[in-house]
Amino acid sequence: MKHIRRMAWLAWVAILAGALSGCGKKDTGGSVVTEQEKGRFVEIREELPKELGAWNPRQIFSVDGRIHLLASKNEDGRTVFSEWAQQEEGFAETTQDWLASLELPCGEGMNFTLAQSGSGAQYLLATYMAEGEDAYSSHLWKSEGAQARDITPREWAVPNEEWGAYESVRGIAALEDGTLFALSYTSMSALSGEDGHILNSEQLPAQYSDILVSDGRDIYLCTEENMSMQIEKRETGKGSSAKIDFPTASSYGNLLGAGKDGTLIAASEDGIFRRDADGDAWEKLLDGLETDFALSDNWCTGLAVGEEGSIYALFQESGGGARLNRYTYDPDAVVEVKEELKLYTVYESPLLQQAAVLYHKEHPEIRIAIQYAYSAYSNENIDYNSVYQELNTLLMGEDAPDILVLDGLDMDSFIDKGLLVDIGTVVGPMEESGELLAGITGSYEREDGHRYIVPLQFGFQMAMGRDITEAEMASLEALAAFLSGAKENYLGPQTVSELVDKFYPYFCGDIVKEKRLDKEVLAGKLECLKRIADNCGMVDARGKGERAYTMWDLASGAKCAFDRVTGFKNCMFPISMVNYIQGSFAAYENSFLPLLQTGICAKSPYQDTARDFLMLALSERIQDTDHYLGFPVNVSSLEKQSREDRSQSQAYTSIEAEGSEVEFAIECYSQETADRLVDICKGLDKPAVEDAKIREVMIEALAAYLDGSQTTEATVQKIEDGLKMYLAE
Repeated sequence: MKHIRRMAWLAWVAILAGALSGCGKKDTGGSVVTEQEKGRFVEIREELPKELGAWNPRQIFSVDGRIHLLASKNEDGRTVFSEWAQQEEGFAETTQDWLASLELPCGEGMNFTLAQSGSGAQYLLATYMAEGEDAYSSHLWKSEGAQARDITPREWAVPNEEWGAYESVRGIAALEDGTLFALSYTSMSALSGEDGHILNSEQLPAQYSDILVSDGRDIYLCTEENMSMQIEKRETGKGSSAKIDFPTASSYGNLLGAGKDGTLIAASEDGIFRRDADGDAWEKLLDGLETDFALSDNWCTGLAVGEEGSIYALFQESGGGARLNRYTYDPDAVVEVKEELKLYTVYESPLLQQAAVLYHKEHPEIRIAIQYAYSAYSNENIDYNSVYQELNTLLMGEDAPDILVLDGLDMDSFIDKGLLVDIGTVVGPMEESGELLAGITGSYEREDGHRYIVPLQFGFQMAMGRDITEAEMASLEALAAFLSGAKENYLGPQTVSELVDKFYPYFCGDIVKEKRLDKEVLAGKLECLKRIADNCGMVDARGKGERAYTMWDLASGAKCAFDRVTGFKNCMFPISMVNYIQGSFAAYENSFLPLLQTGICAKSPYQDTARDFLMLALSERIQDTDHYLGFPVNVSSLEKQSREDRSQSQAYTSIEAEGSEVEFAIECYSQETADRLVDICKGLDKPAVEDAKIREVMIEALAAYLDGSQTTEATVQKIEDGLKMYLAE
């Protein structure tokens, strides 16, 4: 990926990470739990004042046990602030004059933090890009009567010599003695609370996260290393530090809070944990499944410890809006889980996690435990042999999954072995009522009328180009015909494997029918590949640092490229590129990429519950949220997502264009384009199919054919010979 302007990229990633803050963990399985003893922590939704509705709550913090909120809003292109404090009758506005006087020349900024010292002095940290400027910078103000005094350290106003941008401060904390601590992407600095000058500063390695909290005496940072977190407690009065293990293995959506007595509170999708100031172990107060922390359509922006040990969490919702939750001990509360269903998936998914959490909230007696093989954003190469081995072991044992999500696996083998049950009673009526995209889900109905799998999401391969029409790149045959007469190289040089990977999933299902190779269809596809290869030019291998053209190169070397798109937000980059080059795009082969292909295990004793859960997973309540990872198969959700405001997902980067590096904006596209995407999705009716053996044999057979030394007939025969035993199995 090209270099991305730091702050804009972080905004985009923050939204994405927020959408994933409820992702499941590697193994959440376990036996059925039955707890009838009274007394447990509970989650309670706190009512926010109606007057706060016009404001965007940005921060939660505690002052002498009272919960405070910092909120902002945009007025005529300028950002203004308000402070709200918890009273006996609810929250009331307590904005001091100095804060009310601040009007920042920007829209909603990247980071606003209000801090208060022991003497009552308040400080506002704001990181934003002012109108007319092209970079984000950080500013610091101190309360001074009715006025705000600018005490921004002069070092923050000087661009960094190495990468050109200003010091970008992620957070600030105030101690009781008035000392301030500021955390940037490169350093930790102690500041004078009087005039903001830097008392001392130290460089920090990249693995430090955004977390910076204080109990009034000491500060706490978090480091992320090898997908795990540690808390670093810095005893400012003693000049010493200590390491504390974070209580969960999760690396996403972790929050930390500190009480005045040094008690630490940690929270993530795994649950809420407490560690006493003089303790050496964490106590789990509440399981993540019992909380909004596990939901994937919101993310928590902060924790605060209130009076009598209550914990407060401020959440932002993906559709806009905020909510405040309180976590407190209820001596009369009980939990009784009678059924626990196990869900196995190759890939972690926020949609599955959302469904599991909401199902448990509606049915407290039922828990859906998710086990996944790979993170949604894992960079690892998927080892399907290991996945098969793990899954087969589970299916043979007493802990067989009740629900299976089989992306990347041979689903027919599971069906042929009788391992899946018919789910037509769930999917059929939803198709007939128009709730589901029948072109997507209906393709899983078998000739005997049964269906065993349904995809919960999908994507498609977007073909993009300049000086080529939509129709000319919408299919293999059309593209081959166009490139046969083209004088310019459109796709750039390709290796055999790159060419096969680009095209074979969209004809793989056409060349093999009922375990027989259709040689006539295969010959036609090979001839198309030969014409495309003649235009591209073939290379034996890539040199160090070389790669095939992608959509990144459409403004420079490439004139046609393909990109897998998985949602309206995910489409922002490729469509911005199409708009930049004044080109066009199409859904290649009118094919869809099935995602979260879900079935119910025949061994499950909870098949009715599993069907009920599947119905929820297909409903608007689960499908409405755009997680970047797939379009919804629910028609109403598809249409709702197309109308969403995607302005918070905009970002900036740089690309090569006409021999130089230029700034490139990843912007919102028009509603007309969004409507076109909806029409495309509604028209998709052909699943892309991948088969590792077919891919392997084609790559082996095509090298000689594409360089002209082997005939079409000989190549077809070579492929048939290579697949004969495989297809006969």
